[in-house]
Amino acid sequence: MQTQRVQGFYCEILKEEPLSTLEPEMTSGNSCVLESTSPFFGYYLDAPMGKPDPHIYCVLDKEYSLMEVWRAASMMNENRRNPVTVDPGRLFLQDRTCQVCRIKNILHFNQVPIVQQGMKQHGIGFKKKQRTITDQMAIIRLSKILYVDDLGEGMFMDAEDDTKAYFKLPAYLSWDEFKALTTEARYDTSILYFDAAQATIIKDGELLNLVRIYKKHITPEHVRAIRDRYLQVLK
Repeated sequence: MQTQRVQGFYCEILKEEPLSTLEPEMTSGNSCVLESTSPFFGYYLDAPMGKPDPHIYCVLDKEYSLMEVWRAASMMNENRRNPVTVDPGRLFLQDRTCQVCRIKNILHFNQVPIVQQGMKQHGIGFKKKQRTITDQMAIIRLSKILYVDDLGEGMFMDAEDDTKAYFKLPAYLSWDEFKALTTEARYDTSILYFDAAQATIIKDGELLNLVRIYKKHITPEHVRAIRDRYLQVLK
């Protein structure tokens, strides 16, 4: 299967993960910062070993535009030897909704307050911690720029992360419908070990509803097999 040139798209990701608040000494100014205690748990709960790098969610003190967050992150990274990835998003946790920025690619938790301080210098503030939560499931909506290799037939390989791939669904599904579909698709034991999330991009003027698959050492053949199983269940 031949890939085409790398393409970049604005993308929204919708997923669900358990979150816990970090201790005050691990944040800047006793701010509200949460760690995903089991990122990609659909894969790691079943896979025999391994754990992904930390995913950190910093709650913002007010509404910021996507460009304000991305611009501050870009300027902050100019002074870092090891740049981090910062993406804006929203958390839906119990009865609350809050704007956040997700931090990826940190080497140690002691970098969290350093990144926060860098973002503050460029206009992004953080909300004070008000309560402690432990392993609470949250719906997470993230905005990011996605670079993919187009495999054709509505399938894509992530051009920056070799653990991720995407394929098109023929219709939009609510989050509950998507979870039920994923649960049913997992009953096929030939496609073991993957985590799934919803993704949306605009390609050639068309809104595409995608499934984001996380799987170590994923190949185009894996993508096709998982896609075919999802489509089979949908029918």
